[in-house]
Amino acid sequence: MKRRDFMLGLGAGAIISTVDWLRFFRTAGIPGTTKTLGFAEAHAAEASIEPRFLIYWNLEGGWDGYSMFNPVDTRNDATMNIPENTLTPNPDWADQIYRPRGYDATRTDMTYGRAKVNGNITYGYLADDAGPDLLNDMAVVSSCYGSQFHSGGRFDTHYGTYSRSMTAYRGNNERTVMQAFAEAYGSDKLMANISWHLWLSDGELSLTSYPEGTGYYEKLGPAYAHTIYGELPGAMRQRLKQIGSLAGNARDDRVRAFADNINQNFLKDKNSASVKAFASAVEIYKSQTGVGLSIDPNTMFTDSAQRSAFGIQASDESASSSSINGNPARTKNTPNTNVQAMMTYELMTKGVSNAFFIESRDLRSFDTHSGRRGIFSNAGQPDQLKRMRDNLWTPLKVLVAKLKSTVVPNTGGKTYYDCTTIVLTSEMGRIMGQVDAAALRDDPKLTTTEAKFDAIMDQDVCQHWFISSAAFLGGTVQGNRQWGKAGTGPNQPSIPLMPDGSLDPNYDATTGVLKSGQAQSDVSKVPDAGSIYSTALYLSGLDQDTLRQQGKGKNTSPALKYIKKA
Repeated sequence: MKRRDFMLGLGAGAIISTVDWLRFFRTAGIPGTTKTLGFAEAHAAEASIEPRFLIYWNLEGGWDGYSMFNPVDTRNDATMNIPENTLTPNPDWADQIYRPRGYDATRTDMTYGRAKVNGNITYGYLADDAGPDLLNDMAVVSSCYGSQFHSGGRFDTHYGTYSRSMTAYRGNNERTVMQAFAEAYGSDKLMANISWHLWLSDGELSLTSYPEGTGYYEKLGPAYAHTIYGELPGAMRQRLKQIGSLAGNARDDRVRAFADNINQNFLKDKNSASVKAFASAVEIYKSQTGVGLSIDPNTMFTDSAQRSAFGIQASDESASSSSINGNPARTKNTPNTNVQAMMTYELMTKGVSNAFFIESRDLRSFDTHSGRRGIFSNAGQPDQLKRMRDNLWTPLKVLVAKLKSTVVPNTGGKTYYDCTTIVLTSEMGRIMGQVDAAALRDDPKLTTTEAKFDAIMDQDVCQHWFISSAAFLGGTVQGNRQWGKAGTGPNQPSIPLMPDGSLDPNYDATTGVLKSGQAQSDVSKVPDAGSIYSTALYLSGLDQDTLRQQGKGKNTSPALKYIKKA
């Protein structure tokens, strides 16, 4: 193959990946004399850019946003004593608000009291465990729309907002947020895009309706950006071992052609992804073959100090399974989030990966439905505090502390935290009661007062809700800032945001209801999953509009640019 043909091939997308280079090195060694190697490494270093990392942390099932990042102080009607067979209580069923057991908005001296304040951020008790260490670095979006459909909301989290059918085959111009990020920044990684979600694990999805290429599709964009499921630590160790024994293929010819004239190729195309991959592979190869071995698949994720720091128990490293809608039990085949966080830290700092989608292990673990009878029996809604602590705050605080204390090589002292964007999200929020019972009171099929009352008691009053919130952390994020809020008006609505992040002035800033005679501003919008997608990329140095024009994602929601540090 002629050099010109080879370079044209590179321009057409035939990128030599880190894996390709490593396979070649193991067969032929690093090409060139010491002088040539130094020359090549120098150009690779010159072509390199500041490393970037992206972590999505998704709590699957729907968090209680009104007790989290879109807090609203209310009464708690779950403590009412309503006589049996009462069909028209005061307040009426549709006006009753139910909060978790022990909640009291008049108290400021306890966990379940009114919303708390840390600097510029007002938050509910579910965010209490974040503490100043995280809240001082956090940007909170308190006006945000989620979904009312689990799989649809999770799809939006991955793909953003645009007209699409989940059952359709994905187009070449579609990308998940992690694929878009990895396509831009992951060509020099062994396995750029690691995910611990499994979209088809939810039993509400029929497996026969989603053949490969439909729904969530792992293989969009260049191969190096495809989704790789992190699974359990043992499976990841095995995958890393397999990389070391990959059989040669046609791509080896491209590598040899490049290596045959390495000086000229580096001079000609020193900014290419192949050159960056070469530099990464050199460092990995040296660490694997030198005295100071730093990547040994057999010992990955086994360091006792790391495991202790993340509080890992044997049970955390096993998968769980659940039956949804009466279907056979399914599993994500993933460990607990503290294990995912430890694996993320090690894969990141070893130079293996730079895009990570962490997700709560248990299927719908935050999907805390409850009927009225259960609410009154418990004197409160289901409490997500322990779930939040175990699945988010405890492991996240450890991960952030480690990222802040670990310097990225060759960056002039920048830490991994400085180079990372972290997104905290859930596909939906949850209602706080306010479920109308008029149709049941008037239902002619319910012929007795007792039957009507039983039906009212069985109503789900902790349903899915589209009012939600999200948060960002990382080196480019304006810390201790909050944008938007949920109002105290009917159904506690999200207040739309203006392009600068301020509340739409046509809405009452307390109730969230449109002022008399006003309409929503033409330029205001409630952010959604697509906005979070665009903002995550923007904080990482990428412009979603440009990517969309290049056929690298279809999300249309604009980024919340005011979140980024000036």
